[in-house]
Amino acid sequence: MIRFDDVTKTYMRGQRPAVENLDIEFARGEFVFLVGASGSGKSTLMRMVLKEVNPTRGTVYVAGKDLSRIPSWKVPSLRRDIGMVFQDFRLLPSKTAYQNIEFALAVIGTPRKVVRRLVPEMLEMVGLEDKGKRMPHELSGGEQQRVAIARAYVNRPSILLADEPTGNLDPSTAGGILDLLAEINERGTTVVMATHDRAAVDRMQRRVVEMVGGQVVRDEAEGTYETHAPVSVISGHLPDDSAHRDEHPLEDEGLAERWEGVPAERSPVEGERAAAGETAAADDIAAPAAAAGDVLEEDLIDEREAQQVRDEDLFTDEAFSDDAFSPEPFPETPLPEQSEGERR
Repeated sequence: MIRFDDVTKTYMRGQRPAVENLDIEFARGEFVFLVGASGSGKSTLMRMVLKEVNPTRGTVYVAGKDLSRIPSWKVPSLRRDIGMVFQDFRLLPSKTAYQNIEFALAVIGTPRKVVRRLVPEMLEMVGLEDKGKRMPHELSGGEQQRVAIARAYVNRPSILLADEPTGNLDPSTAGGILDLLAEINERGTTVVMATHDRAAVDRMQRRVVEMVGGQVVRDEAEGTYETHAPVSVISGHLPDDSAHRDEHPLEDEGLAERWEGVPAERSPVEGERAAAGETAAADDIAAPAAAAGDVLEEDLIDEREAQQVRDEDLFTDEAFSDDAFSPEPFPETPLPEQSEGERR
């Protein structure tokens, strides 16, 4: 379903890679927890699955497709099969819960008859069948996250990515969100969840992948949040965020050769924004800024990349059709004749 073959991603020349020599695969129907300190590469991994950023080196496969071979104009179609849930919900504040879910269907041209059937089904699935007319500010944090999950899942994506979906919720509410994601997984959707929620990981006992400094240092089939492995940051065996990672080469069990030595080349910028299964909001509106203090790898992207993202997002599928381009995009236009006096 998702495979990384020797993938390295460096955002800016001279900086250490956000993801380095990544070789990992997530099978269809799996529920996987991504754990690790902030800056360990979890968000970059998800952004590459969405083809929001391209690897500097290596190949990413999603649903059997080599993402490097997918042109820009086909990316929105790819993302319709990938749902995305965020820590800060990212609901449209001027729309009701019903309309937020409806919007995800409307932007892909779903017939009204189908919309009227699917949206109530989603509200019922997430336990909000009586709150479809509520505005986001009238819902609790847990209810807002349920609406966000319904919006991400309404198109029945084969992959659901969740970036800290319980990070802003109390333990009891977080448990309900986790149960909802487990139910979606049981319906056949592959769920990859990046989290710092120790209780969630320990409770579920699913596959746990820990990342340190952009590398996978642990991959356990039925793991817990902490580990006895000496290469773990979250278990306290390495300094947080691997500030002294040069002193800790990941030689245990052959997980890596050394931290240093990877070429720091800037990859070409693809220039599109994460749409995800949160298809509606992410394709058509700019997502709000991440919560204060939440350090993500995208903070490394310079303003020029961000501007190109905004510019590229103005294009639609039709804009990239074969008929949209003239064989001579800059035809010469003869200048009008000028008299000698005008030239002077």
